[in-house]
Amino acid sequence: MDCRTSLKTGADITSAMRAHRVADAISAGVELGVFDALASGGMSAAQTARKIKCSARGCEILMNALAAVGLLRKKADEFSLTPLAKKHLASGSPETMARMISHSTNTRRTWIDLQDAVKTGRPIPKTPERMKKSRERQQDDFILAMRDMSRGPAVDLAAALDLSSVENVLDVGGGPGSFLFAMIRRKPSIRGVIFDLPQTISIADRVITQEGFSGSVGTMTGDYNIDDFGDGLFDLVLMSSIIHINSPAQNRKLIKKGFRALRPGGSLVVRDFMLDDTKTAPVDSALFSVNMLVNTEGGASYSKSEIRTWFEGAGFERVRYFELPQHADICVGFRPAGRKTGKTKKK
Repeated sequence: MDCRTSLKTGADITSAMRAHRVADAISAGVELGVFDALASGGMSAAQTARKIKCSARGCEILMNALAAVGLLRKKADEFSLTPLAKKHLASGSPETMARMISHSTNTRRTWIDLQDAVKTGRPIPKTPERMKKSRERQQDDFILAMRDMSRGPAVDLAAALDLSSVENVLDVGGGPGSFLFAMIRRKPSIRGVIFDLPQTISIADRVITQEGFSGSVGTMTGDYNIDDFGDGLFDLVLMSSIIHINSPAQNRKLIKKGFRALRPGGSLVVRDFMLDDTKTAPVDSALFSVNMLVNTEGGASYSKSEIRTWFEGAGFERVRYFELPQHADICVGFRPAGRKTGKTKKK
């Protein structure tokens, strides 16, 4: 069922409790390479099992289930990809969601012990049993999942901003750079810097080259909760999907650093899943806050009022909000007075 719909009946609860089964089957298909194995043509379950080095029995049961939910076609004993699976689940597709699914799988393993996080108020411990994949692979899954998931939202954000006076952009915690790339596609004269942790920057450098932005995007390594971004260097500072990782105290400091990094008249843009003042809506944002409970020391989804307080406390003026498609909002504030301005279109 749609997680944005309130549960109203016992049947709704049953449906919600069983929803993981489809997700787990898709995850297994991605992780085991079923969809990639079929990308070049149809095969039987036995042939697929040999190719991906799995048991014939297990492979056939999984592939029958994937066919039942519409991701594989089955004709006689041969399985093939449906157009949906070919487009989004084969790793070689330009619109693949495979990395996002792997990241979601990693996250879901912590949710199974949510009760422990609620008891302690701390993230689920990363025990050896939970760390079957290497840390490097999990980080790759996360960063490249962010690239896959942010393509559409990046276009939406770039379209919402008036970039006419923006020439230099800092993307804090920018990961694979999707939002910065979208701004440059909209205004090619923009030059930008992605600021992130060393392992993430090693991935970003690779993506910058692959996407053809080597001449306009640079990188800077650091920890945005520890290191400074410089003083008065940028027309626009972007913080997309990072404040939910932090505690309120960390966010107050982070936004103050964003203020210092801006030229007079420059703008700070925060994009995230925001809550209303009750903190019970939207449903997606409230559930995402639970994800932060099981995975971070102090993170959460925050209300628009909280975020406004942080902006104004840092010295920003003309703080305003804009709703974007795909259930994310942006908060924009301006460093006072100056010749350089980065405005946001009125809607």
